[in-house]
Formats: sequence, C-alpha cells, structure tokens
Amino acid sequence: MEDGVASEMAGKSCIVTGATSGIGYEVALALAAAGAAVIGVGRDAARCGDAEARIRQETGNAEVRCETADLSSQAEIRSLTARISTATERVDVLVNNAGTFSLSRRTSAEGVEMQLAVNWLAGFMLTGLLLPRLRAAPGSRIITVSSGSHFAGRMHWNDIGLRRGYTGLNAYDQSKLATVLFTYELARRLGPGSPVVVHAVDPGLVKTDIGMKGTGAIARLVWRARIRKGITPREAAGSVAFLATNPGVGRKTGLYWKEREPLRSSARSYDLQDAGRAWELGQEMCGVRYP
Repeated sequence: MEDGVASEMAGKSCIVTGATSGIGYEVALALAAAGAAVIGVGRDAARCGDAEARIRQETGNAEVRCETADLSSQAEIRSLTARISTATERVDVLVNNAGTFSLSRRTSAEGVEMQLAVNWLAGFMLTGLLLPRLRAAPGSRIITVSSGSHFAGRMHWNDIGLRRGYTGLNAYDQSKLATVLFTYELARRLGPGSPVVVHAVDPGLVKTDIGMKGTGAIARLVWRARIRKGITPREAAGSVAFLATNPGVGRKTGLYWKEREPLRSSARSYDLQDAGRAWELGQEMCGVRYP
C-alpha cells in the first residue's frame, strides 16, 4: 500500500469474512498493512488464531483480531454481530468474501441449501445486522465478492433450494447471481445520498482451494487443471482492497467491478422484479428486517 492509502485507512475499522485463507486472508493482510483495524472472520478457531498471528507479525499492526463463526449458521452470525457491535461503534469497510462450493446438495442448520446460505444469505444477514455501525461511519463501504459464474446463473424461484435436479454448478451460479442482485437492490434502497457505498466485485479465476472442498476426485483434478491459468489470491485481493481503500470508488454506488474497473454484469442481475423478490426472500429466510 502507498503511504497515502495507509494514511487514509489509519483508524478505520474493517471486517473481512473468510479471512483465514485465500482472497480473504490477503485482503485482511492488505488492509492491516494500510493501517486499518481489521476483524477477520473464519470458521475454525485454530486457523483464526494462526491468521491473526501471521497478519500481526507481517504488518506490525496490533489492531488485528480474528473472530470464529460458521457463517452457514444464522445463530452464529447473530452471535458474531453482537460481539462486533459491542466492541466497535463504527464499521468503515465490510468485505463479504466467505464462500463455499459443493458438488452434492447439503443444507445449513436452518435447512437452507449450503451454497445459498454461505455465498449469499450470510452476507445479506451480516450486512443487515451491521448496517447501523456502517451508517455511523460516513463513506463506509460494503464490498461483496461475487463471480463471473453469475452470468450463467438464474434464480430458481419455484425451487430456490434446488431440491430437484441439484447440481453444484447450478447452485453456485444462482448464489453468485443473488449476491449481485443484493448489491444493486441495497444500493437502490440506501439511495444516492447514503453515507454507505455498496459494490460487488468479480476477483477473476483465482488459484484457491474452493473447488477442492466438498468435491470428488475427478472434480478436484478438473479444478487443479482449470486454476493453472488463474491468478494468485494476492493478485485477486488487490482488486478487492482497491475498492476498500481508493477514494474515487466512493463517488458512485451499486457497481460491479473486475480488475479495478466497473463493468456490466449479467442481464438477469438488472431485473428489478428478481431483485425485489430476492430481497424479501432474504429477509424472510434469515429473519432480518433492514431498517
């Protein structure tokens, strides 16, 4: 990070989900290096402790801690946000990065299809519960990590949990489309005069292990071959951290970014009826009513 960026981020409070590895770890590292106070979120306590120690050591920033929470669990999300809200009066940056992929159909503790629960609903719920803290920080930013896979996605309104004819890719594509619909609808509802800026970002094809979890041997081989052409998590994190730190990004809201440039997302992502429907469904599924 340049000195100017470091001075801009000094004293700011940032939250990054999925922060124990991959893109999330690198984003948390970059924000800590820029001088921000960083709260990482991870599912495993041991990996959280390790990530916290490594980021502190590499950046010399003592204002780094990692909270443990399984973001597929709505109860754990509520507990997490209660802890954060008690410790932090304002949130300047929220990076909804945590994601999952599974070839076979799995469900969360609340019975929600797992990819929808983690990739979309966790960010929807976390953002809603932390919105008062985000509104307390003028110029705050909500950055949701989506994927180019959303171009192939559609919302299966008659079977949102894909109980019939489930495939891992269809579920993943749907969950990533939902994140873009959420970003645009949140920006519309907050309005152009809001102190909170909202963006979605496509990090590109990244060499992470998301395709290695919850998959079979053949799928793992395919994923290894595919990511040979990908970029490193640190390169991908640079695009996400750019949205969190660059002053110019805060001049507009409700955009879809890739490689530090705003782009057109899929035609389905601009469907106002789908966006409104997903918004109401999200509130119903997680029991969070946005103020």
